[in-house]
Parts: sequence; C-alpha cells; structure tokens
Amino acid sequence: MKKKVGNKVFILILFCLILLVVTCTDSVSGKLELSKEENVQLTALLGDLNENATEQVRSDVGTLLHKADILMQEREGKKDYKMSDKETEIWQKITALLDKETIRQFGEDNYKEDKPDPKLDYGKETMANLKKILSRKDWDKLNQLREEYFKATENDDEQYDVDINKEIKDIVGKYRKLDADAIALNLLDDKNQKNFGMFVITPAFNAVYQEGSQNGLDSLSKKEQKNLEKNWKAVTDILPKELFANFKYFKVGGDGELGTYAYVIPVDDQGKTWCMTVDPADIKDDGLFPYTVVHEMCHYLTLNEKQVEYFGDNEKYYPENRYSDWECVANEDSYLQAYYKAFWKDMINDWATDPENAYFYDRHKSEFVTGYASTECAEDLAESFCAYVFLKSADTPGVQAKFDFFDRYPELKQLKQQILKKVKANHVYVNPEIEPDDGKIFDDAA
Repeated sequence: MKKKVGNKVFILILFCLILLVVTCTDSVSGKLELSKEENVQLTALLGDLNENATEQVRSDVGTLLHKADILMQEREGKKDYKMSDKETEIWQKITALLDKETIRQFGEDNYKEDKPDPKLDYGKETMANLKKILSRKDWDKLNQLREEYFKATENDDEQYDVDINKEIKDIVGKYRKLDADAIALNLLDDKNQKNFGMFVITPAFNAVYQEGSQNGLDSLSKKEQKNLEKNWKAVTDILPKELFANFKYFKVGGDGELGTYAYVIPVDDQGKTWCMTVDPADIKDDGLFPYTVVHEMCHYLTLNEKQVEYFGDNEKYYPENRYSDWECVANEDSYLQAYYKAFWKDMINDWATDPENAYFYDRHKSEFVTGYASTECAEDLAESFCAYVFLKSADTPGVQAKFDFFDRYPELKQLKQQILKKVKANHVYVNPEIEPDDGKIFDDAA
C-alpha cells in the first residue's frame, strides 16, 4: 500500500523556504542578516568610516556585498575564477557608495598624480648606441618591437601578447659582445628613466662596472665609474650584502628627484635573478633613503621564485582568497599570501574597482604607514616592512597589527636586527618619520 507523502513533502519544502528567509533576514525588522564572514568584510570595507557610517550606508553596502558574495561563491563552485560582469557592476556600486560616504565624512580629495613628460624617452639613447653594433635589419626589428610594446602598455592593450623579453634577447643574443639581459632591462625601462651606468654583482658581492658597449648605455670615464660606485656603498651600508646572492645587476639611474626613488625587477621570467636600480638624485641626507632600500629588498624577498609563481603572458585567474596580480600568483605558504589574507582579502575588490582611487586611502588611512602603501598589496607589504624595521612604534592599531605580522617570522625579526646593526655601525641617519611630508601621498619607491 502506498504511503501518502504529498502533504509531508509540501510541509518540508515550506519549512525550508521559511528557514531560508529567516537565515537571510532579521525576523523583526526585515533587514538583511549578513553572515559572520560578510560582517567582517563589511567592517573591513568601511575602514575608518566605521565609527560614523550611517545605518543606511551599512545596509546599502551590506546588501550589495551579500549579492556579490552569492555570485562569487556560485561561480567559484564551478571552478570559474574570473569575475563576471554582474559582479563587477555590483562592486562598482559598492565603491561608489563608499566614496560618497568618504566624501561626507572627510571631504573631497583633489589629489592628482603627476604624469611623466610624454616627450621623454631615454630608451632611444640606448637604441642609438645599438645602431652602431646591430645590423640594419636587426635594429629595425628591435626598434619596432620596442615601439609596439610601449604603445600597447600605454593604451592598456589586453590583446598584446608578445613575449617582449624573449624577442629582444633572441635578436641581441646573436651578438657575442652584447649582454642580452642587460639590454632588455635598459630598453624596457620606463621612458622617463635615464640610466647612467650598470654594474655586475660578483660572488664576493662587489659591484663591477660593465662597459656601455655591452649594455647599450653610454661609456663612462674611470672618474664617473667611481662616482656611481658610491651608490652601491650607500646601499650596502644599510643592507647585508648576502641578500644580493641572487642579484645579477646593480644599476644607477632614474627620473630625477622624487618620482621613482629605486626599484627591483626580475632579470628572468621566473624571478630567480634580479636587478636593483637606485636614483642618485634621491640619495640625500634627509634620512629617507634607508626606507627606500629596505622597501625594495622586501620586494625581492617576497616576490622571488620561492615565494610566487610567474605566469608570463598567459592570463590566469585564481580564487578570491588567493593573491594574484597581472604577472604572478603567491604560493600558499608565502609571506605575500599570508599578508594578503590578513589585511587585503576583504577589501581587494573595492581596491581593484579603481586602483588609482585616492578615496580608498582616505577611508583606510589608519591602516597604512604611507599613502603609497595603499596603492597595492605588495607595496603595502614592502612599505610596512621598512616601517617595521625603522620606526620606534606604530601610530595606530592597524599598523601595529602589521608589525605584529612580521614579528611572527623569526627570520624577519633577525633581518631587522641585522639592518639596524649595519645602519648604526655605518652611521647612517634614518629619519624618525617614514613620510615627513604628507602632501604627495603617492610619490615613493617603486
């Protein structure tokens, strides 16, 4: 005999629907009830707005956040890690609401970043020097490759997929007297970066001048070489030389005072060998250069091949809880991944909506040691680390949390002590403030 199950099924479905409604809304007010994780994320998104944010703002942002979270979980459940257009639209609305509340609480931000002179292109000087060595055919091809690369970069051309480093090295590598790695670095530097000289770092950690005829730069006199070599001493008066074990080059050049103080960059496509460049115009007696040098070395320590995986020109997407950017993905056990999960994961989509949005910094000011730290997770890590090394104390609980993060790694605590010992022994002045002038918040190291 068949059992009468129809009514029971109906009652069960009705119960489930009621349970779903109760779970998502407050039974008294009818307001959306966020999950514990969503509430944590809402607090992170509001940042310094939390104390004075209106209930309407919390409700509006929370509702949109809940919708975005549902779409994200559904998509990632299918192993699809590329954000949908619908999610992007929702996050744009969230950022717009947060910007509006930021302006209400803190006022408008009229900051505008200085743009490089579009007429500058110091790489043409390197191309002119190479014209004396390369065949006409090879020079024309190299010049075309470089022009196409910068055109694609300046226009954010997502269709551009040329492995420019490989193409350059294939051409230059045919000439035995030329250093293909060095030339690729010099040709692909930002156009406003004028390179004065290049040094090869030896196993004994000496910086030996490389003739311009090998790297495309102008050749220097002995006096000029000695003058540039002082910059290597300025760096190694601060950093233990052993940290340069995987550095192939040390370069001196830049864009003049302020702008880019220094930078590090992988020489290969896996992040195994590196180059450090410092701008002599920014090595002054104001005590800020030590911060810059430690910042750059932190980039190497957190972005080398043991910490991240570089994927070249192959566009890849990863789950939201994994740090990735346009060139690499952090390993699960890396410093960067741990830092991302601790401080950036919950607000990454607001930042990614417009990475140049000054209001993002305005509403998270207490969490960052400088304005520049707010421009990217990897930059925040580097800025926070140099502050951890040199500042006596943290100004806010948010910054203190980042200092505590570094203290959890014995090797980083040890490196801090080594740097402080070197600085003291070499009588290097360190400014007690990492950002004495808060006027230009985004002018800093690369």
